[in-house]
Amino acid sequence: MNRCEMLIVDDEKFAVEGIMNGNDWAALGIEAVYGAGSADEARAVMLERPIDILICDIEMPDEDGLSLAKWVKEHYPNTEFLFLTCHSEFAYAKQAIHLGSFDYLLKPADSGELAQVVTRMMATIRERREQSDSQEKYQKYYALYSKQLPLVVEHFWQDVLSRRILSFGDFLDRALRDAQLELTSSDCVQPILISIEEWKKPLQERDQEALEYAVKKAAEEILLEGRPGHMVTDKNGVLFVLAYGPQGEERDCERWLRAASAFKDACLKYFYCQVSCYIGYFALLQELPEQCDGLKKMERSNVTKPHSVLLYDKAITPPPSSSVSEHVSMSKEEWLSVISSGNRDKVIELIGAHVARLEEHSNGNPRQLETYLHQFLQVIYHFLYARGIEVSQIPNFSMWSTAQIRTLAQFKYWAVNLASAVMDTVFHEEESEGVVQKSIQFMKENVEEDISREDVAAYVHLNPAYLSRLFKKETGRNLIDYLIETKVNRAKLLLDTTDMTVSAIAQQVGYSNFSHFTRTFKKHTGVNPQEYRKHSS
Repeated sequence: MNRCEMLIVDDEKFAVEGIMNGNDWAALGIEAVYGAGSADEARAVMLERPIDILICDIEMPDEDGLSLAKWVKEHYPNTEFLFLTCHSEFAYAKQAIHLGSFDYLLKPADSGELAQVVTRMMATIRERREQSDSQEKYQKYYALYSKQLPLVVEHFWQDVLSRRILSFGDFLDRALRDAQLELTSSDCVQPILISIEEWKKPLQERDQEALEYAVKKAAEEILLEGRPGHMVTDKNGVLFVLAYGPQGEERDCERWLRAASAFKDACLKYFYCQVSCYIGYFALLQELPEQCDGLKKMERSNVTKPHSVLLYDKAITPPPSSSVSEHVSMSKEEWLSVISSGNRDKVIELIGAHVARLEEHSNGNPRQLETYLHQFLQVIYHFLYARGIEVSQIPNFSMWSTAQIRTLAQFKYWAVNLASAVMDTVFHEEESEGVVQKSIQFMKENVEEDISREDVAAYVHLNPAYLSRLFKKETGRNLIDYLIETKVNRAKLLLDTTDMTVSAIAQQVGYSNFSHFTRTFKKHTGVNPQEYRKHSS
């Protein structure tokens, strides 16, 4: 609510009427204007009405405006007040300022000048209301966060996304029942990836955790809008909204774009964070892990469109490559070459192509399917052996390797998920370590440049939010904190080993603002740069 109510207090009736009628207050957002001829009348009005703005004459016969202002400040601290007086003595202005007066004008006040002051007062009131609203939301979500308990449903979706559940047939239906979800293996899910890209104000770790929970709840409320669904954080800390729907439900792009834009704006306004949304499409539960991998790939590659809403358009499996052999038999060398490349899309394409060939030539022969399944497992065993990886390192490998596969559709989901689980284990750690080490090396080599998180992410060709999450997972530390600490350590070395001035050192390590450098240095060392040099010399 942005409208206000205003009270004018003056013992001169014509002065009150002049202010009331001198401007179009409604056009400025003033919902109601009241008048009072004394401090007692003003108190009576304020006891009955929520007065936001008080315009008050200082010199009144029974009780002056300064006395009334003290009472207002004690009982209605959010009321903004403006003093009017015939005298220009500094003593009056000093008392008015001491009481917290918004401004101080000489009578008779010019109507245009008065309107300008009232407009500024209303802007202050609106800002305070927005801050109060944000604080109320924060307290609400922090209370919920403090009470939350691990959810069976969230654990189920985490297991699905990390391929710890066989996502087809009876296996999936049993797991759905265990999670008490009113879904079947033939239902569809639409995922939306929520990427928290940047916090717009410094936060303590506890406050950040509470606000992350608030973002999750807001995503459920705004994106789902009452439809069945759930919010889940996968094992890598990625947030997904999962909307449930019947088989064949189409994605309403306009609806999701509107909802995601509203959610994005709410996060920036109330939770001090910049987010992007990556919107998937409705697909069978068996296809959910693969689609979520695609959304994560979108986020990882998004280096030019921060704070945006993007649609995932890979709604069908890529067409088989012309290089795929026309015959059905499996070539171990071909499979090992594709899997060893680390290109998950190529592996999925190859599986789809071979299943298509089987559909053409097998005539429903279960023995041929069983043979093909064992050949695929042999490829996996050979690949893991060559990499020095034990099968026990693959989540639920024994369950995957002993699954009873009865149809080609089941085989396709089984092969895609098993290959993905294996590749996650083998390649993810190598990729993560390489990216993190490159980032650390870049920060150390450019410690004397004015570099940011975005500069580091650009160097490794990754989305800044994705890199920050990866860095935190691999090192246990925030990338920004590591960058600042690297600069502070360099500054300490220069303070210890050179006669450079503190100001010169600040510029040397990339700080153009000397005060900011001093505050940052003290935050990380407990002393300012001058004190550090004095104690270390």
